[in-house]
Amino acid sequence: MERGQSDQRLQELIRYAYDNAAGWRERLDGLRIAPEEVVCEADLARIPVLRKEQLPALQRRSPPFAGLLAGQSLPARIFLSPGPIYDPQPAGDDPWRFARSLADVGFRSGDIVLNTFSYHLSPAGFMFDSALRKLQATVIPAGVGNTELFIPLLRDLAVTGYVGTPSYFLSLLKRAEQEGFRFGEEICLSKAFFTAEPLPPELPLWCEQRGINFGEAYGTADVGCIAYRVHPLAGLLVQPDVLVQICDPSTGTPLQPGEAGEVVITLFDSLYPLIRFGTGDLSRWLDESKTRLAGIVGRVGDGVKVRGMFVYQQQLDQVFARFPQVACYQANVTRMEGRDQLEIQVELTDGERTADGSGRADHSFHPSNNTANREDHPLLSQVAERIREVTRVKAVVTPVAYGKLDRTNQRFHDQRNG
Repeated sequence: MERGQSDQRLQELIRYAYDNAAGWRERLDGLRIAPEEVVCEADLARIPVLRKEQLPALQRRSPPFAGLLAGQSLPARIFLSPGPIYDPQPAGDDPWRFARSLADVGFRSGDIVLNTFSYHLSPAGFMFDSALRKLQATVIPAGVGNTELFIPLLRDLAVTGYVGTPSYFLSLLKRAEQEGFRFGEEICLSKAFFTAEPLPPELPLWCEQRGINFGEAYGTADVGCIAYRVHPLAGLLVQPDVLVQICDPSTGTPLQPGEAGEVVITLFDSLYPLIRFGTGDLSRWLDESKTRLAGIVGRVGDGVKVRGMFVYQQQLDQVFARFPQVACYQANVTRMEGRDQLEIQVELTDGERTADGSGRADHSFHPSNNTANREDHPLLSQVAERIREVTRVKAVVTPVAYGKLDRTNQRFHDQRNG
């Protein structure tokens, strides 16, 4: 798109959002910025970045979408992201704009595709379902889990494509091979598309050896597909309906190619336009034309992505506020065999530091205590279940000796390398 066309489209978006969404009108009026004053991308820098972590408070003040919804009718679906944040389904038959990226990988009419993203509250399952249906592919709405069911399904339905996380892809297909399923015979799968987590180092060669084309995308629940690539091309190609700026996380000032900064999005959508929306992700431009991103190189703030879901320390604080039996906790994100793991260590109060429930302080709740470490221990099970409900990520909760954990405010650490 040429510069003049891009500027005109931006002007139309700002005017449309101002006229049709009370939240955007209030925001611009509060900044004393008239819509006609934003005539090009450079003018966007006058508008402060709207950070994702601000949305929960804004939505509580003006439910459910903080006045940012511009359409005259309700969205087709409403999703719930951690925060909590209510996300409306955007407009169109491919609302999140994944069809183009899937087509470039080779997905097409006649494909039978296993969609392993969740359809429960999260939009990820619907993101790919709608895109695949636009391409006239057949979708198996698998969701997460059920590996034992999926393996014979690959053969019985002659599945040709997969969408989901790369770690689960490798786990599923390796398991199928271990059970005697062979590529080109029982397994017809020839294309895959990944998002939500980094690619395991072994995946590219593993796919090449089995003749599997693949691509990957960078996106968010709020925006949908922001950029994508088809292996083995370098960099992530930005989608045409998304204006991306790489900005200084402190000032919001756009940075030059090569400099790492926050990914800030302006989304051209008639139902849910977004203007200078800060994703919290860090990246940089690979080219002077600002069309390809380097990928995600870090995060702004304390949000940590675990198995495709952002988890925040404040969520964990809220969980443990409901369990006075827990004196202190420490959460760590690790990666084992290419799969993220949320591990939470807990110290218990005096009355809970025994395996027999007697409350005697001389029976400390040590990791060596087999009864205390059982997964079905009532308190640990309750904590783990509550964490799963709040974050939608399964955690491994284990007790440790009282006094072992650091009592600082930073109780959530990402210990993955790369």
